[in-house]
Amino acid sequence: MAPSDPTATARRRARFAYEVAHASTALRGVALAGGLAVLALGLHRTSQATWIVAGALAVALAALGWRGGAWRRGALAGVIAGLPPLIAPSLVFALSNGGHCAMCEDGASLTCLFTCLGTGSLVGVVVGAHAVADRAPGPFASAAIASAALTGMLACGTTGIGGALGVVVGLMAGGVTGWVVAMRAAHA
Repeated sequence: MAPSDPTATARRRARFAYEVAHASTALRGVALAGGLAVLALGLHRTSQATWIVAGALAVALAALGWRGGAWRRGALAGVIAGLPPLIAPSLVFALSNGGHCAMCEDGASLTCLFTCLGTGSLVGVVVGAHAVADRAPGPFASAAIASAALTGMLACGTTGIGGALGVVVGLMAGGVTGWVVAMRAAHA
């Protein structure tokens, strides 16, 4: 048997380490999505849509984590940006009605819908502004908006199509606004 080529062995080891790092990042994304689903379960009433969104979030975070670079950075930023739309409806409803959204048996209140839209818009502006500063703004913004929308929809999706549209439209409009404002400030 011929002795193994040290260069080929080093390449195989480097490639294996590379793949292990990407796989572990993907698994961390799935674990993060699971934790967010548990948080949503504690804060809001759940439906089949909640579990579909949680599954989509797990797949998205795993894929974006595996991809790496700006995609991974954007996914993490999006999860952080999605926390206000995830948490705020419960806080607003608790402060205004003495209960929490898990008690919304008949559907969302108008207050919860506006909270989804408002928080989605605010975090969208922040995501859009931060995307401009990233080395790869397009992938960063795409990953951030997708993961923020899915994270926010864990809560706002439980309110029905109105809440889901509120967080998605808010994030998209806010993201474009933040992007435009940041671009204008950079060129001024």
